[in-house]
Amino acid sequence: MEITNRIEIAIIIGIVIAISLFSLNYSSNNISPKSATNFTIYPDKTSEVNSNDIAGGLSHNLVLQKNLPGNTEHIMTYKAMPLHYTRNDIILLGQKFNISEPYQIKESNEGSSIREVDDDIHVLLLNTGWIEYANSPRFSVNSLDIPGNLPSDDEAVKIATKFLKDRDLLPADAEVRKIDHVKTYNLGDGGQETVVWEDIEVWFGRKLNGYPVEGTKLMLAIGAHGDPIEFLSNWRNYTPYQEMPVIKPETAFQDLKTEGVSVGMHMPDNVSISDMYLAYRTKAGSDNEKYLEPVWMFRGNVTENNTSIEPVNAYIPALTDESVKSLST
Repeated sequence: MEITNRIEIAIIIGIVIAISLFSLNYSSNNISPKSATNFTIYPDKTSEVNSNDIAGGLSHNLVLQKNLPGNTEHIMTYKAMPLHYTRNDIILLGQKFNISEPYQIKESNEGSSIREVDDDIHVLLLNTGWIEYANSPRFSVNSLDIPGNLPSDDEAVKIATKFLKDRDLLPADAEVRKIDHVKTYNLGDGGQETVVWEDIEVWFGRKLNGYPVEGTKLMLAIGAHGDPIEFLSNWRNYTPYQEMPVIKPETAFQDLKTEGVSVGMHMPDNVSISDMYLAYRTKAGSDNEKYLEPVWMFRGNVTENNTSIEPVNAYIPALTDESVKSLST
């Protein structure tokens, strides 16, 4: 992942919800979320955001580069299954990441955490279902995690898949979605950039009822010699609730044009929408969720002087107003 992409991630992360049980540290340097050494949650790292949640100007000049998708009259809605974690759950989760006694456990209404006494490795479990594992000393520049010591991408996928399967942390419907290389650079006197730290992030996603679930992902970061050094999970379980009416795609596109798409500080010719599809969108890992929200997803680029300068990821709620009112009651 390039440095510019890390800046986009920092914007998407937004405001991290402070939980009194955990010390929350956000760093905007090259390492970004991996710089934390205490109990830190970054659940929004795995979630989509609406385009105009980001600061900057809005553009209403949207151009759809493909035909509108066909009408879908109804879509199944899902209820999130409630979670009831116990002290034993955090102990068992810690064991899956080789945390053994002596350890320290902290508990609150929001969740619980377990860490080794030297505070180098911790596991966090929130009652929303969010899980985080971090081997903190491996998140800063060290002699191990450098390009020459990393496995290949294919090997990283195999390592991540086996590690998670062996610990019952990989759901049966999980699919590998992407591979990211996160890097820290050192700028030399001559302006040359040298990679001084790197890991490989293996990201998993899912589909439900044939539709992608945006924001529901798992990630395992692989460091030197195939060592797992970070795990993030925002993967809830759902049960079918009721089929409900969906707004037409042309209505959703018109709603997006009315709402506008964030273009930051740019003055674009237009916003080119290259893909539009029906999906589900889960809430961020720090948020409670009662229902899984159906949405119309839009992906494309901000275009300036016939050049794509910034990606666009936006959504419009897909249920009719009557359906939303029904869910709320």
